[in-house]
Amino acid sequence: MEDTDDPFEELAASACNLLADNVGVRYSGVVAMETESLKTGSSEFLRLPEELRHHVVSAIVSTIGSAAFDEDAARSSQLIEVAVDQELGGRAASLFFPETETVVFLLPMSDQPVDVTRFRRAAVSALPIIYRIDDLREERARLVQKHGLLSYVEELAKVGGWEHSLATGRLLWSNELYAIHGLEPGDELTLDRVLQLYPSPGREKLSIEFERAAAEGGSFDMTAPIRTPAGERRIVRTVARSGTGRAGRMLYGITQDVTAQLSAERRLWWAANHDPVTSLPNRLLFEDRLSVAVQRARRDKRTFALVLIEISDFARLTDRAGYTVPDSHMMEVAGRLGTVTRASDTIARVSLNEFALLLYDINDNESLKAPMSRLKGQIEEMQSLDKGDGILMSAGVAFYPSHATGAEELMRAGEMALAQAKRKLSNPIVVFDRQIADDVAKRRETILGRARESLAKREFVPYYQPQIDIETNEVVGVEALVRWQTPDMLLDAKDFTYALDDHEIGSRVGRAVLDAVITDIAKLRQITDRPFRVSINASRTEVLRNDFLDTFLERTRNGNLKPNDFIIEITEDVIIGVDDQALHDKISFLVSSGVEFSLDDFGTGYASLIHITSFPVKEIKIDKQFIFGIETDRRKRAIVKGIIQIARSMGLHVIAEGVETTEQQEVLRDIGCRYAQGYLYSFPVPFSQFADMLERP
Repeated sequence: MEDTDDPFEELAASACNLLADNVGVRYSGVVAMETESLKTGSSEFLRLPEELRHHVVSAIVSTIGSAAFDEDAARSSQLIEVAVDQELGGRAASLFFPETETVVFLLPMSDQPVDVTRFRRAAVSALPIIYRIDDLREERARLVQKHGLLSYVEELAKVGGWEHSLATGRLLWSNELYAIHGLEPGDELTLDRVLQLYPSPGREKLSIEFERAAAEGGSFDMTAPIRTPAGERRIVRTVARSGTGRAGRMLYGITQDVTAQLSAERRLWWAANHDPVTSLPNRLLFEDRLSVAVQRARRDKRTFALVLIEISDFARLTDRAGYTVPDSHMMEVAGRLGTVTRASDTIARVSLNEFALLLYDINDNESLKAPMSRLKGQIEEMQSLDKGDGILMSAGVAFYPSHATGAEELMRAGEMALAQAKRKLSNPIVVFDRQIADDVAKRRETILGRARESLAKREFVPYYQPQIDIETNEVVGVEALVRWQTPDMLLDAKDFTYALDDHEIGSRVGRAVLDAVITDIAKLRQITDRPFRVSINASRTEVLRNDFLDTFLERTRNGNLKPNDFIIEITEDVIIGVDDQALHDKISFLVSSGVEFSLDDFGTGYASLIHITSFPVKEIKIDKQFIFGIETDRRKRAIVKGIIQIARSMGLHVIAEGVETTEQQEVLRDIGCRYAQGYLYSFPVPFSQFADMLERP
């Protein structure tokens, strides 16, 4: 308030100065007045200097939340002041006490009675402005909530609020919005100036959205690039809704800089859909492209060939089970596949040692000869150049629509042909036919029959592979792995998938192995007090079985063990395609009982990042594909380090699978991985050998 010779103005100024620590925004936040006459006994009245009290009329008021202190209220205080002054004739000052939400009016001393209703009318005059402030706040909150602009990734971006008067063209921006657009706060704004920051076609699209909102009302949501005055390119998302304010029709909105978010999403999408070694599409992206290829071929009446190729390194195959081809070989194969295919064809790496091709407009053996001949030539050239010594190639082929008219059926046909090719090394390229399907069906029935016999003989047994603390070299856990052990063979799970995938046989095998594990661990608890947990694998068939939960809890109780002695490993195929609520209910029930869940083969599945946020897993196991070659591959190190950092931020336990060398162990130690599992420490072994391992000092 300016200095003046008017005694009242001087008194009002003095009151403001004396009460500066307790005074809020003038007039802001007034909602209702008491109808009583003077409240000269109120605490606010008594807090005024004594010499001022005979000049004062006080009235208790209330406010809407913190409206008096937000940016919108401050911006509107002048409008409120005008509304109040019109009622009080300009001969009043007001003080707002935020602690008790009270307004004190200072009036010139007069012998005339005071009409308290004038103050009430003054407050009522301010109501529309106050409500407009609150409406705007609620509108913005609704927009933020509706469009999910406060998600985890979006917290990394910046958001600014704005309003645009359709009647006057005036734009009001928050300071953050100026920063997003590379402008200085307070710069004069017009819609035309803002539109110039948007390159075409975003400029035209935004202009149309504003015009439509002005003409029809409603809302819009659009994302477009901008270029700041300094030349920096950014991506912004604008969400707006029309409304009515004191100044007429308005647009209220939020604009967010989503540059970092979209960049992160693109990187995540690429990582989730591509092989980290060869940069080719992975199985997830290939299956999507296969589905699209089937749809287009059906629509356009075209044909194509699906070719599944497995590359195996014979030298390493003879050294150990669970072999893998070196990354350098796989990169070489990927490059050579590119030379024998056309730009329109699709190449993907769908598993550790397997590639897949989609060759368009090929529908019989004759048209297949040329590309497959070129492929064989490339593999032979690798061997002659000493780049693929010992490499073996097997290929299975299926034609659309001759062998199948659906993506899944075509994939199964290709896999059956590939399995046949792997058994016939003299003929490494096999085209699917009905005889192969008949052979597979017979082989499946044979395996299921033998599995039933072996169940009666208790030939499905657990083998144990320890999990190691890299820092102390101590056993901190163990994974129980199913083996089919007969007098003349020992098979791991990948060799009898027909049995495990069968609902009846798979369930019986799971129960038999669980019973054996509980018996073994109960024995161990009697001979050692070393703390460790047992990981057991649960297949899709088992998890979806209605009695899975009851069976697991009953068997642990019968073995005098606790549910928290175990951690259940599931893979992403258990989750995908299952009713989320039903699965959540089952998992939540076990979690409440003390059981924890681990996500196996992390990083190679459908959408691993999604699953660790949407399902209550406590542990992730990094797939061996990322560990093999990590000592020389910077990309793999970066991926594994990123996984570890994400897991730590979420409080998850991390185990690296497939550790085979001390060099791999040291890299894992350096990037923060504490626990590991693999052939470096032990192959899966029978119970007696694992018990001996625990008894060692």
